[in-house]
Amino acid sequence: MGGSSSEKNISIKTGSAVTSSLSKRRGNVIPVNILDNGNLTFLDQVNRGDIVFNALHGGSGENGDIQSVMEMNGVVYTGSDSKASKVCMDKHLSKLVAQMEGIRVPRWVLYKDKNNSKKKLFNTKQDRFSYPYIIKPNNEGSTVGLSKVNNKDEIAQAILVALECSKEIMVEEYIEGREITVGILGNRALPIVEVFPKKDLFDYECKYLDGMSKYEVPADINKDKMLEIQKDALKIHESIGCRHYSRADFLLDKKGNHYFLEINSLPGMTSTSLLPMAAKKAGLDFDELIEIILNMAILDYD
Repeated sequence: MGGSSSEKNISIKTGSAVTSSLSKRRGNVIPVNILDNGNLTFLDQVNRGDIVFNALHGGSGENGDIQSVMEMNGVVYTGSDSKASKVCMDKHLSKLVAQMEGIRVPRWVLYKDKNNSKKKLFNTKQDRFSYPYIIKPNNEGSTVGLSKVNNKDEIAQAILVALECSKEIMVEEYIEGREITVGILGNRALPIVEVFPKKDLFDYECKYLDGMSKYEVPADINKDKMLEIQKDALKIHESIGCRHYSRADFLLDKKGNHYFLEINSLPGMTSTSLLPMAAKKAGLDFDELIEIILNMAILDYD
C-alpha cells in the first residue's frame, strides 16, 4: 500500500482495511507501506508460499509495472495481471475494447503532449464536441485532473490541470446521466450501485469526503436494463483479461442508454468503498469479500 501516485492516501486506507480484515483469520499478515520513491525492495522479503495482497492504487501499482516485477520474480499476488492492468489504467485502450464488444462509450479524442510543452493541444475552431465536454488525464484514477469545460475560456486551464497528471489527455463528450458502477467478483457481476454526488461531477472530493455523496444499492433500474449493464460490465472485465475483481463505471442517460466510462482493476477496498458496498448487498461482508479475493489468488497459482 502507499506508493507515490495521487491515490497514495486512498491506497493506505485500503491497505489498512485489508490488513485489519485478514489479521482476524490469519496471524502472519505483514503490512508494507511503499514509500514515495516507489522502492520495491520488500520483494526481497517475499518467501515461497507468501502472497502479496496488492492495494497500490494508481501509478505503478495499478498500471502493470509492479505486476510485471512480481511476475518476473514468481510472486503470487491478488488482482489483475500486468497486461490487463495496463489496459484498465489506459482509458483510451479500455474504451476501444468496449467499442469492439459493441458497448456504447462517449465519443472521445486522445491528445499526446510528446514534448511536455503544456501548450494548447487542439484548435477550438475545430471542436468535435459541443459544450460542455470533459478533459481528463488518460491514465489517472479517482478522477484526479478531471475538468468539465463549459466554454472556450476554461479550456486552457483544464488542459494544464490534466497535464499535471499525464502527458496524455482525453477530450470526451459530456453525457448527462446517472452515475452507476458495477463491481465484478470472479465471474460474477455484483448489484449495481448508483452514486448521487453533491457536486455536478463525481470528483475526488465526492468520492472520498464524508457526506459529499449518497449511494443506492441496488440502483433503481428495471430488471432487463440492470441485467444488460451487468452483462456488459462482465464482458469488459473478461475481454480485457481482468481477474479476481474489478469495478466498471457507466453513465445511464435519460433515454435509458448506458455508456461505459472506465474500468478500475484495483477499486477501493475499505469497508465503505463501492465494491464492498455492492458485495454486502449480495450477502458478503467485508471480511468474507477479502478472503474470497485472497483464495482466488491462491487457486490461480496452485
